[in-house]
Parts: sequence; structure tokens; C-alpha cells
Amino acid sequence: MGLTKGFTIVGRAAIAAIVSMFLALSLVLGFWLHSSYISAIMRGEDQVTATAKIVATNAIWINSLARQTLFRMDDAFGTTAALPAEERIRRFNAATAELPTTATAYVVAADGKLLYSTDRESSPADIVDQTYFRRLANGAEDHTSAMTIMRNTDRHIFLSAARIERNDRFEAVAILAFDVGMLRSIWDAASLGPGSTVSFLRRDGKLIARYPEPKEAVDLGSYVLFTDYMRKATSGSYVSVSPVDQVRRLVAYRIVERTPFVAIASADTAAILKPFWTDVSIATLIVLLALCAAVIGGLKILSLAHADARHTGELAEALRTNQVLMREIHHRVKNNLQTVMALIRLQGLRPETVQRVNERIVAMSAVHEQMYGFDQFSSVTARQFVPSLVRTLVGLHDREIKLTFEIDDIRIDADKATPFALLLNELLTNSMKYAFVGRTGGHIRIRLLERPDGKVLLEVADDGIGYEPAAAKAGMGSRLIKSFVSQMDGTYDTERAQGTVFTALLAIAVR
Repeated sequence: MGLTKGFTIVGRAAIAAIVSMFLALSLVLGFWLHSSYISAIMRGEDQVTATAKIVATNAIWINSLARQTLFRMDDAFGTTAALPAEERIRRFNAATAELPTTATAYVVAADGKLLYSTDRESSPADIVDQTYFRRLANGAEDHTSAMTIMRNTDRHIFLSAARIERNDRFEAVAILAFDVGMLRSIWDAASLGPGSTVSFLRRDGKLIARYPEPKEAVDLGSYVLFTDYMRKATSGSYVSVSPVDQVRRLVAYRIVERTPFVAIASADTAAILKPFWTDVSIATLIVLLALCAAVIGGLKILSLAHADARHTGELAEALRTNQVLMREIHHRVKNNLQTVMALIRLQGLRPETVQRVNERIVAMSAVHEQMYGFDQFSSVTARQFVPSLVRTLVGLHDREIKLTFEIDDIRIDADKATPFALLLNELLTNSMKYAFVGRTGGHIRIRLLERPDGKVLLEVADDGIGYEPAAAKAGMGSRLIKSFVSQMDGTYDTERAQGTVFTALLAIAVR
């Protein structure tokens, strides 16, 4: 029962330690992963916001380039329709000389006739957009189109056009067609990762340009960007699923002032959170390794605890067996001493001699009785042992003796208990024999006090007639007293003061 209980306590303590370790580890990893997630999102926001600024800067450049080029094309048209064709083409070439290779220029007359083109592949039918052409013909000064796919080349473009008039009369339309692939250089430089995009949108939600290029025209007028975010701020960021390809992205937008453009940069949240998921993998590996170590350690601890509990049980059983044996030994010694006393009485010795021997045997027997009676095999308790022994020894004499005790809480070493008991016997025997001559009673006071230096002060005093020093030095009892005190590494003194006072300093206490 005790072994199982000890094993259970240790097992529970081991499990509690393992659980506490995992809680601490989980808390640390939780804080780390939370920090990693926040850092990944903030880093992603910084990247897409910076890219959106770059896209906005390019939008300003394209808008300025288009306005200036269209103005020069209007100027090159001349003031009269009778201008020779060669001269007009030369002027148009000069006006469009600064256009990038991704842009083409056209001039279409009011009747739909193509007057000028830098595009060798497209026909006028690919250029004339009835909707915006009609708007310009009806008086609009300029127009920026949504993304358009040219029919014969499958080229994705957006158009920037301006009305040309002379003397308040509509004469022609100057058109610039920009390849949406021009955004690729921005996309490459941004390095937002797979699934990222850069885009131009019109303020009505129509897609102007995007890279990677979409397969068809896109209208985002009902998208959350236009229904919510742009109404609250001219720039910002948000996370949403793209209506173009259904990919969840972190999006940064910026309304480009004094242009029809809204600049967009977005990054796939999976790419943004890739460092975070790497940290999650590391944390998972740490947890798995810690779990394996904890399981192995826990099993080892439980094994050691079980072995320790078993060993403790074996030691406890051995201790109980030893106590039984020691109790039996001391009991047998006491019985043997009783047998010795009986044998002495049978020897026919003088009664006085028999009594003195019996008293000494009683003193030794009391030591063994104290040891096996209280399981005190290494030491005896003075407060129990001394009064019991004194009363037994005094009871052997037919006198009415008053006994008083002053005893500290002292444990007497087992090796010193027998000479101590024999010393008390000699002192009490002397008092019984010499102190109370002519009296039937008397008073004996016994003090046993522990001193700071570790030694014990023994004082045995009676109110008898005192002692004769010369007689004391010559007697057998005095020689025994000296021998017993010497065995206890002590010193002693005897004086006469309203009786006899014996004082000794003895090294008998267990420290």
C-alpha cells in the first residue's frame, strides 16, 4: 500500500512537471508564432503599399505622356485639311517620336478614315471603338478606355484619346494605344511573389491594365474596393478574394490625383504568410521533439520512481525486521540478566552482596527494557528513562524517599546508557546506605541539564547526613563511580551541603 502510494505520488509529480513544461513551451511558441504572423502581415503590407506607390508613379507618368503626346498630335494635324499627306505624316512622326515601344498612335478622321498609324498590324476596325469615338464626336475632350482586346492580334491594350477640332468643328480623333504588358517591368521589380498583381483601374471600376494579364475585360464597380474602401480613404490596404481569379490577396490601393487612374498592387496571402508557415513547421517540429523527449523522460522517471518505491519498501521491510530482531535481542538480554540474578541468589552469598549485585543488574536491565520497549536502539530518552530507572532502584529499598526531577529533553547515546545507569545505581545506593541512617525517609533531587558546549550536567543531591571523604575514597562504590564517569568522558565532584551533592559533566548526549 505504501509502495503504491509513493509510486503514485511520484508519478503524478512527474506528469505534472511534464504538463507544466508543455504549457510553458506552448505559451512561448504561441507568443513566437503570434509575433511571426503579425510580422509577416506587416511586412506584406509594407511591400504592397510601396509597390502601389510605384504603380501610382507610373500612372502619373503614363497620363502625362499621353496628354503631352496627344497635344502634339493635335498640333501636328495642322490648321487646314488641305495639308499634304506627306507633311502631315512627318509632323505626326515627330509628335509621337518619344512614345515607348509598347505604345502605338493613330489618327482617325471624323468619317472613320484612318489618317495616321504607327501600328503595322492592326486595321482601323480594331481601333474605332464606337462608344468612345461617339463620345468624342459629341464633344468630349478626352477619354481613357478600359482594357481592350484587339481582334486580329489578341493584343491587350488600353486607349487614351483626344478630340481634334478646328473652328469649333470636329475633325478627327488622336488615339494612343498602350500595351498592358508594360506593367510587367513593375511586377518584376516589386518581387511580391507568385500570385501577385499590379493594376490600373478607372475610377468607375473598369480594369485599364493588369499584369498578369486577364483573359477578358473586367468590371469591378461593385467590388468592395469601390463600394467601401475608396469611399473612406484615398489609399489603404485590405485582404479580400479577387473577383478576377478567386485568389485571396492582400491589396494596397491608391487613387492617383488629377488622373483617371487607381493604382493597385496585391500579393497572394499564401506567399505573404510563407515565412509564418515556415515558423509553424519549426514550432511543430519543436513540439514533436519535446513530446518525444517528454514521453521518454516521463517513462524513465516513472521507471526510476517505481524502482525507488520498491527499494524504499524493501528498506522499510528490512528496518521493521531489524527492529523486531533488536527488540528480541534486548528482551532476551533482559531475561538473561534476570536469570543471572536468580543464579546469584542460589549461590549462598551474603544478602548484602546479593543485593548490591542485583541492583547493578537491574540498572543494566532497565537500559535494555527502555530500548526494546520504546524502539530506541541508538539512544534513549532521558525524560522517560531516568525517572523510571530511579524509581525502580529506590523501590528496592524499604524507605519512603521523595524524588524530584529536573531533566532537559536529552537523548542519551546507547553506548553510554549502560555506564550512565550503573552510575545512577551507585549514587542512589550510596544515598540509601549512608545518607538516611536512623531515618525512614528522605529527599533525593536529580537534575540532568544540557550545556551549550554539548556536555550534560548530572546532579544527584540528598538531604542526608553527608559523606566522609576518606571513607568514600576507599570504598568499592567510589572506584566504580570513577570508572563509570571515565567511560562517559566526564569529570565529577562531591561536596557536603545540607546533605551530599554529586555533580558530573558527562559526554552522553546524541548531537
